[in-house]
Amino acid sequence: MQSERRVRPEDDRGPSMVERLGDRLNSWRYGSPIHRMRLKGRFPLKLLGVPEDPVPGDANRGQRLKAGRLWCDGHGVAIANGPLDDPEAPPGWLRHVHGWAWLRDAAAVPPATEAEARRIELLARRWLERFPEYHPVAWAPELTARRILLAIAHAPLLIPRHDHIHRSLVLNGIARWTRHLDRAVRRMADGPARVEALLGLLGGSLLVPGHEPHRERAEAMIGPALAQILAADGAMGSRSPLDLATLGEQLLFVSGFYRARGLKPLAAMASALEAVRHALSLLAMGDGLPAPWHGGQPAPRQMAALRVSPAASSGEVSGFHRLVAGPTILVVDAAPPPSLRHSQSPHASTLAVVMSDGPVPLLVSCGGCLAAGADGPRPLALPDDLRSGLRTTAAHSTLVLADTNSTRLRLEGPRRKGGVEEVQLQSHGTAEGQWLECRHDGYRRRFGFDHVRRLWLAPDGADLRGEDVLLPVAHGFRRLSAPEALVARLRFHIAPGVVVSLTSDGEGALLRLPAARPRDQLAWSFRAALVKGASLAIEPSLVVGHDGALKPCQQLVVTATVPQGGPLNLAWAFRRQGRG
Repeated sequence: MQSERRVRPEDDRGPSMVERLGDRLNSWRYGSPIHRMRLKGRFPLKLLGVPEDPVPGDANRGQRLKAGRLWCDGHGVAIANGPLDDPEAPPGWLRHVHGWAWLRDAAAVPPATEAEARRIELLARRWLERFPEYHPVAWAPELTARRILLAIAHAPLLIPRHDHIHRSLVLNGIARWTRHLDRAVRRMADGPARVEALLGLLGGSLLVPGHEPHRERAEAMIGPALAQILAADGAMGSRSPLDLATLGEQLLFVSGFYRARGLKPLAAMASALEAVRHALSLLAMGDGLPAPWHGGQPAPRQMAALRVSPAASSGEVSGFHRLVAGPTILVVDAAPPPSLRHSQSPHASTLAVVMSDGPVPLLVSCGGCLAAGADGPRPLALPDDLRSGLRTTAAHSTLVLADTNSTRLRLEGPRRKGGVEEVQLQSHGTAEGQWLECRHDGYRRRFGFDHVRRLWLAPDGADLRGEDVLLPVAHGFRRLSAPEALVARLRFHIAPGVVVSLTSDGEGALLRLPAARPRDQLAWSFRAALVKGASLAIEPSLVVGHDGALKPCQQLVVTATVPQGGPLNLAWAFRRQGRG
């Protein structure tokens, strides 16, 4: 038997006051005449190679570029005279512009005429004229790193042979940005942004002549920086599969810079890339994609580029526990939510499950509010209430007490008490099946209950049995007997395309999975052991896809009143019924 205990970190908040003051001091330092002098150096005459960019751009934005308009996140300006630091622009648009991700869009729809090609040159020239020296937003280390990598990878599109002045300006810009990163990365806090900046420094120093000292320093720092954000099993602090896939893309991209020089990528980078692939394989469901835990879901093209396929065995990574039996895959979020320091969009999803039968999803969560973009994860265009709703406990397949999130959701400021502080887990496997028991304290402070979820998966994957228990626990001055009646709802969000119907006795349901031919249709039954006063109902739900598409679906909801003093036991089972 394996036992684990996962505790939410105490330092669960954003950047401290000291860190914010340090950022301001660095901004002042980089804008000083001394720093500008340090950026001077020999003008490079050429690049030492042009690597392949593994990330495709957006063809729709590429068509707008060809027509003379720079467009992203619902905001656009004219390439010829539009402001490149528009104060009304959304943050995503500014990152797109300053990171030069528009080069990927242009490459997705290559210019067909001389006039279209000159628009790309004009946009680069206007940016270089507007931001020739340090700017706190345009020269942010992670954006500078993206700009370096993309300018080199798309040099044939960016640097025409006939305009030697423009060519010299771009190459000198890349060299100066590389020198800037060489100093900036030393003062950056550990985290994904520092890794991205170091990868940009590596790319620039590899393919711009005269930067060998910068390369040596970057190679010495990249290993420890990767080890700080990535555990040996591939776990990241954000616990987000989208962040994992994004890091994998970055490592894959810069590995191409080494190959463009005829060199072997660093062992630390190769090891980190394999760890990312391993983690994503343990999170991938039968359709090849991980669930959208804590932010969003990787795109299929990311999983394909990283050559990730679902793992054939059970395992654990980043606080997620994976059970595999026959064609059935079950993944449980068995850890507290990530800290605000690590996550853009933590979910209150502790003890939630997702499940697939072969390539067909069965149990899902409602989705995330981030998607893979050409310049990293980007917010989906969703209404604010839906964006916040996707992070709630009710948007996941788990138990909800008193319509309250198991962890209070905040995006800034210190962590508030009252959420999941600790998760205890026990697991073991025998010839009779795989067993998993998890317990979290998310409702202890507010209501005096712990949530315990017990799961058993049969060896052939055709039978999943579960029990959700609200266990009374004394805490502080809270009595074991709550004065008010509490209502618990056990939710199972059913994947889009699955047809759900209640049985005649109202205590079960039949789930018909989609199939190309009726005779191949697979069905699962659901049964709930309803306690006194409990009921089972089918309610509408929805799923937000990895691309932001809204897909209607249904959910099974078991509603029960918690007995005075508890406990409440809700037993249930999913069983495969075979093919019709």
